[in-house]
Amino acid sequence: MGIDGAAVGRGSASTAGAARAAPAASAATAEITLEEAFHGTTRLVEVDGKRLEITIPKGADTGTRIRLSGRGPGGGDLFVTVRIRPDRRFTRRAADLERDLPLTLEEALLGADVPVTTLKGRVVLTIPAGTQTGRTFRLTGQGMPRFRADGTGDLYVRARIVIPTDLSDEARATARAFLDLVHQPDPR
Repeated sequence: MGIDGAAVGRGSASTAGAARAAPAASAATAEITLEEAFHGTTRLVEVDGKRLEITIPKGADTGTRIRLSGRGPGGGDLFVTVRIRPDRRFTRRAADLERDLPLTLEEALLGADVPVTTLKGRVVLTIPAGTQTGRTFRLTGQGMPRFRADGTGDLYVRARIVIPTDLSDEARATARAFLDLVHQPDPR
């Protein structure tokens, strides 16, 4: 007898009841958009000549692995790795999102209510007077859903002031008169 009363001995595979080797696992990749990751989606993947529909839960991120037991070749497991395409509007940091918000000189200087596009829709953000480029506003609950967990991340919006470039002579003179009134100290 062996340890803990287990029988230990030699014998042929047929007499020892040898276990069969488990089928090998296989892998596939599914590429989706950030918006699809926000809502959850399905994808068709081809494995061993067969097309399989997989469900990608909301909140999935690049590198998320989804295991499909017994769906791979020979009955093995299939591991699907998610890849999120880069988004032109948003940068993702786990469940949080970041984006730039272009503001006119008037909006930054005097303040304004500005529409902001989120993955949930549009919201209105109040920009206070005197907002500087780089100031970040936090929009709570406007980020990504947490993957297989409760809650939602936040959206961080960075102000980016867009200065007019084509000034007429009259506009330039008016701007000069305004700047003489304000007398802004050297910020450097």
